Amino acid sequence: MKKLKIIFAGTEYFSAEHLKALINSAHSVISVITQPDRSSGRGQKITFSPVKKLSINNKIPIFQPLNLNDKNFQNELLELNADIMIVVSYGKIIPKKIFTMFPKGCINVHASLLPRWRGATPIQSSILHGDKKTGISIININEKIDSGTIIHSKICNISSKDTTKSLSLKLIEIGIKALLEVLEKIILNTIITKKQNEKNAILSKKIYKKDGLLNWNLQAEKLERLIRAFNPWPVCYFLLHNTTIKVWQSTVIPIIQSNFSVGEIICANKYGIQINTSHKILNIEKLQLPGKKIMDVKNMIISKRNLFKIGTII
Repeated sequence: MKKLKIIFAGTEYFSAEHLKALINSAHSVISVITQPDRSSGRGQKITFSPVKKLSINNKIPIFQPLNLNDKNFQNELLELNADIMIVVSYGKIIPKKIFTMFPKGCINVHASLLPRWRGATPIQSSILHGDKKTGISIININEKIDSGTIIHSKICNISSKDTTKSLSLKLIEIGIKALLEVLEKIILNTIITKKQNEKNAILSKKIYKKDGLLNWNLQAEKLERLIRAFNPWPVCYFLLHNTTIKVWQSTVIPIIQSNFSVGEIICANKYGIQINTSHKILNIEKLQLPGKKIMDVKNMIISKRNLFKIGTII
């Protein structure tokens, strides 16, 4: 089988796992494009993206352009004479000047069954909205967000316990397999594409840290999905006595308590901290106090019983 010369664009862990598979394949990754380095944490230290770290370890040349429309950058890409460009969770829109310069095209691995959940947060959106299935779509890139023709798609079931982390791991496995199959079809010239149905298109919303604040006026089912969707980032939280408490795991107790206020702690024991919502009860099972590790409620409730007093309204 012919070996393709690939330029890879990606940034996060999801991207890096696909890049790793390409590095270990028969194909040749000749260059990588990733987002500029960012400062993070209390010390605002400069951190490299997972894709950059992997590229350095494998001695792959790296581009980190601030502007993809920069002509000098585009000329450098063109001079590499790559066969194809592969984009996986890169985080920037690829301009036409770039996605049209490769003989075998420019393709994107996207973590949803397009046209549902276009945009930056497809995995979180599928959990948040209670979808029973999602998947991987591999598409040809065009000028609109995640709207190119579909080359390949694969379904993945979503369990009632899936978090963004666990679902991402499932989709990585599916995505890698699908990508390698698509590259083989591209070489053999056996690709069959289909247009997306624009009537079914839904755009996923960008997520911010503030979105993790739990609103007890929502129903318990919605809050439980939110907690799973925001694990591992940005992580849901609530405020109690001016303390930010992160919530990592919860369940729904299907009981309606009209004699308690919304947001009131109605029970705190080894099984969880039970909070009344607008509909049913949310049972919080794993918490994290500031500067502490994630803990099961049963291991915290004895030492912090005064913090979670019954009758307290959050």
